[in-house]
Formats: sequence, C-alpha cells, structure tokens
Amino acid sequence: MMVSDDPIPLWRLEVTVPQAAVLAFEELMSGNCVAVSSFGDDGTEWRVEGYTDREPDEALLNEGLAVTASVFDLPVPALKVEFLTPRDWLADNLSSFEPIHVAGFFIYPSHFEGEYPHAATSLQIDAGTAFGSGTHPTTATCLIAMAALAKRRDVGRILDLGCGSGILAFAAASLWPAEITATDIDPEAIRVAIQNTKINHLSHRIKTVCGNGFRHSIIRGSAPYDLIVANVLARPLMGMAGDAVAALMPGGHVILSGLMTRDAPWVVAKYGAHGLTLCDRWSKDGWTTLMMRKPNTRAK
Repeated sequence: MMVSDDPIPLWRLEVTVPQAAVLAFEELMSGNCVAVSSFGDDGTEWRVEGYTDREPDEALLNEGLAVTASVFDLPVPALKVEFLTPRDWLADNLSSFEPIHVAGFFIYPSHFEGEYPHAATSLQIDAGTAFGSGTHPTTATCLIAMAALAKRRDVGRILDLGCGSGILAFAAASLWPAEITATDIDPEAIRVAIQNTKINHLSHRIKTVCGNGFRHSIIRGSAPYDLIVANVLARPLMGMAGDAVAALMPGGHVILSGLMTRDAPWVVAKYGAHGLTLCDRWSKDGWTTLMMRKPNTRAK
C-alpha cells in the first residue's frame, strides 16, 4: 500500500435537518463529498455530515440545499463549512489500524509483528485508499453473515459488488472453493484489491473487474451467481435490486450491507418486491447487514 507524500486537505460540511428529509440531503451531499454520514435519534433532527478533498462551492451547495428544502417545505438549513488542518490521513490510518478478530478471520495490517491465532483465517489488509479493513460495522457484519451462510450451504459462484480492498472476496475464497468475481466502480479500489490479492496469494482465485454495477460484460457473463455480496449504500442497493435478483441463481442468496439500520426496511421491501425473502439480519452501531434468498423455482 503506497502512502502519499503530501498531506490531504479536507473540508467538513454539515447541515441539520428533520429525520424525514435525511436521505434527500444525504444524496445532495454525496454529489459533492467523498464520504457522507448522518447522526441522530428517532423523532429528532439529524446532523448530515460530508467530507470533501476539494474546496466546496458554497454558493452552489446553498442552491442545492434550497431546492431540496423546498421539496419538504422546510426552511433552508444553515450550511456549516470547516477546513480541517491538513494531515496525512492515510499514514494515520495505517499506523492506527490494529488487528481484529471477527467470525473466524484474523485481519491484520502490514506493520503487525505479533502472533497469528492458529484457529483463524489470517488476511493482510491495510486501511487506506480503498474501503474495507474489517473495522467498519458493515464489513464486520458481512464477514459474520458469510461465515453463517457457509455453515448452511456450499456456494459455487460468487460476486463481490463494491469490493473496495477485496476483503470480502478474500473471506469468500477461504469459505468456499468457488469462482469469485470482485468488482468496484472506483479504479483505485480495483488497484488496491489486485495488490491485496497478490499479498494474500489469491490472484488465481479471484477475478477483479472495474465497472458500474452489473453493466460490465464480464459481470453479466459470469452470472448467475449463487451468492452476491454488496456492501455499498442503501440507495444504490435499491437502485440495482432488479439487476441483482436477475443475476442471482434460483435458491441463491444476497448479502446486502452499507445501509444504516433506519434504511433496512426500505431495502427489504425493494428486494422483497422482486421475490426475495429475508433470512437473517445483523446490526451494529446503527448499521445493518441483510441476508435474503431467491426462491428455488426449479424445485417442484
């Protein structure tokens, strides 16, 4: 994993809005930020935060806030912009990332010099320029979900959609002797995933593809899948529901993550409308991972 020589400048954007409007303001922020998150409790106002590595156009953002507020008949929320002192965030992440032990996996950074637990599957991942080190609740609960599914059934063909660092594809490779395709829309994520497949000696097991959802010919050509793991965000998950279900083998499972717990019912309803049933769910720190199953239409 390469670390940038130059500190990364960051700006933090913040608005406070009613809970019912959070998703709309998150979507607005997502168009201008590299990361967006929300904080609040049921029945209260929520704080929507975004982080960007480019100086924000406040006039343009305020125009967007006005339009979004008008949809909900709300006053325009005040936009707070804070410039954060430049730091080498990647180097900080690398130095602060400690090994974790979850669902039978031991995930450790390159600088780890301790002992490896014999009963666990060890994977080397550095927190850095691609999402997925196992420390985030969505990644951790995906690992738990995959380990639970491995106890129930064999899987022959797997798609890791939004693979980030590749950690979920690596976990899948340790759980099943399956054909695995890992894809992400971000070329940097694919670069990191390829590097990590080499580090973990999995290049012969995992095919990496840079593409948008199910549009890539290799993703379509490798379907149908026994298992699709998609750790992205609630809105993209709902938007790709039809394509995901079409690419899933009868009797196959999807593991859906990257969604906040409050959004889980919407995702379940969307995939349920395409015929999938909810098998299980795991929640941690306000985030939820879902496992859903496609009916086995071949059974009579």
